Amino acid sequence: MRNSFPVDLQHTTLVAELAVRLSLSSFPVVTDALGELNLLSSDLGRIAVSASLVSDVCSWVMKVLFFAGILFARANSPAAALEIVALFVAFVIVLFVVLRPTVIWISQKKTPPGELIGEGYFVGLMIIALLSALTTEVLGFKYMLGPVMLGLALPGGMPLGRTLTEHLDSFFTSIFLPVYVVLAGYRTDFKELNRASRWTLLELITFVCFVGKLIGSLAAGVFYKLSVRDAFCLGLMLNIKGVIEISFINNWGDSQKATAQHFSVLILSMMIITTVTTPLIKYLYNPSARIVATKRRTIEHAKRNSAFRMLVCLHTEEHVAPVLDLLEAISPSPTSPITLNVLHLSDLSGDTSSFLRMYRRPRDRGTFNAADRIVNAFRYFEQNKNYELGSLSIQPFVSSCPYNTMHNDICSLALRCKSRLIVLPFHKQSDGARETSKQSFQMVNRMVMDIAPCSVAILVDRSIPAGSTYAHPTSLFQHIGVYFLGGPDDRDALSIGSRMSLIRNTHLTVVRILLSSEEDINKRDPQDERFMAGIKKQHASNERAVFEDKFVDDGEGTSAIVSSTSEKYDLVIVGRRKRQEQSPLTSGLAEWSECTELGVLGDMLATLDGEQVSIMVVQQHVWLSHDETAVEVPENVAGDGTDARTIGDGSNDHLLPRI
Repeated sequence: MRNSFPVDLQHTTLVAELAVRLSLSSFPVVTDALGELNLLSSDLGRIAVSASLVSDVCSWVMKVLFFAGILFARANSPAAALEIVALFVAFVIVLFVVLRPTVIWISQKKTPPGELIGEGYFVGLMIIALLSALTTEVLGFKYMLGPVMLGLALPGGMPLGRTLTEHLDSFFTSIFLPVYVVLAGYRTDFKELNRASRWTLLELITFVCFVGKLIGSLAAGVFYKLSVRDAFCLGLMLNIKGVIEISFINNWGDSQKATAQHFSVLILSMMIITTVTTPLIKYLYNPSARIVATKRRTIEHAKRNSAFRMLVCLHTEEHVAPVLDLLEAISPSPTSPITLNVLHLSDLSGDTSSFLRMYRRPRDRGTFNAADRIVNAFRYFEQNKNYELGSLSIQPFVSSCPYNTMHNDICSLALRCKSRLIVLPFHKQSDGARETSKQSFQMVNRMVMDIAPCSVAILVDRSIPAGSTYAHPTSLFQHIGVYFLGGPDDRDALSIGSRMSLIRNTHLTVVRILLSSEEDINKRDPQDERFMAGIKKQHASNERAVFEDKFVDDGEGTSAIVSSTSEKYDLVIVGRRKRQEQSPLTSGLAEWSECTELGVLGDMLATLDGEQVSIMVVQQHVWLSHDETAVEVPENVAGDGTDARTIGDGSNDHLLPRI
């Protein structure tokens, strides 16, 4: 069709290069856009990032081969061609055989754990990056190839990736990148668009490339059994354009391949594509809305002799010891086994692609990272407690993603593992001298509680100073206290306390707080009465279980009872009592709450000065059936809640690891 092109496009390679560029997906652009949309850790986000990465790597390999072919053709003799090949191979060997081991040695031996690499090493690395660009330019390749090869050779993640991110990201994105884009906009002249006949073909090619890529992605997604809506969203994600495309358009303008008119049309086209695709993706795809269980996933409704599935989330090694103490207090046995999924969460520091996968330690890694030490602590616990065969099953997972999407990984894993309880660490820790707080942990806890497909518990550890990784020889949780005010959250809290006392020699004290005006049993909630009667029946022959009734007039009386009796226990379990903040039993207490995710009683216990008691705040999974009369709460509800799916058609499950 070249002869039918306008005259200014007949003798240039602009059309071919434009078609190639628009057929590719830029990994940096897609990753950055999905990060802004909080979709990096979503199922489609991970597919889009992986696809764009493969696309980019293939394009760079093809470019290297293309430029190598041009250099060979221009070489005066075979010896000159061999010299170019030898120099490029030597450059690659230096990067991967010399530089990469050196950087790994600096990261592991010269950098303290959790710290950034030294300023001197960072400056040296920047100089090497500039030299790599100069080297490939001298060899006859594009200057961009050198830094790309250097980036492939360097290890990602902490500490190098985070050092580069913190030192360069804000500087470049706040200064150089805006200036670069402004200059591209400055070169755009809308007056050049006055004659549509001269730029219509170029715009038509851009449109065909966009639609062709969208249809191709849609077809591939449907072939792999994605829903049509998800496949369409995937096509939109892979069509996002950004600074990489602008840089190519700038290069075409600098090399005179694109006239001022072509430049203006292409810049405007990239703006329109991004303006349309980004809000469409946000409107059509919401991963959080898909996390829902089709059956009850609560502690209250768990069968007594069925496997109790828990998901424990840990950010740091300091979160391990209280979880192990809790696990020992629950005391798994062959008749009451526990399936424990351990999820180590880490921020996406220095990496661009998030992941959620089963833990596997690479054999070639000489040092231990935080995930290795956490998993080793749980395996050491499992081996040394000598539980009977089939009592305890531990499966570790690791996740790396931004904090603002971490709740999606937690809840989706809980759904697929069919967990009944998610255990989260409290965002505050104390070493006895000072208290540290991580607001990002608090944000994750709150978002998990909003969308969790099962019951959730926040464990506040105040029994030992922070820094211990292993559990004590004997569990610290010997005396359990439960404050029962009524409601679904309190029933779940009492259910787990009852489980501890029935299976293990743990003392349980249940303090039921009632209004003085409710002394008449007919005024109380029938559901709570049936539940409490069932619990007392289970512990009829258990001398270690004590049930007390306390009568109060208002929230002040409740506060007095909790403050005066909580010091007797090693672990206090309370319900969050969400949607019950205005109860007369807690009237006036919510106004002083600092951490709403703990509820009124949990927050009050966590802020008591001088207390060494640990706290567990439980929120029951909210599940509504089509027939509300079918969800009465007997002593043991039939159905083990083993059926779960994702809202929609569940067509994406086959793309995820089998668990």
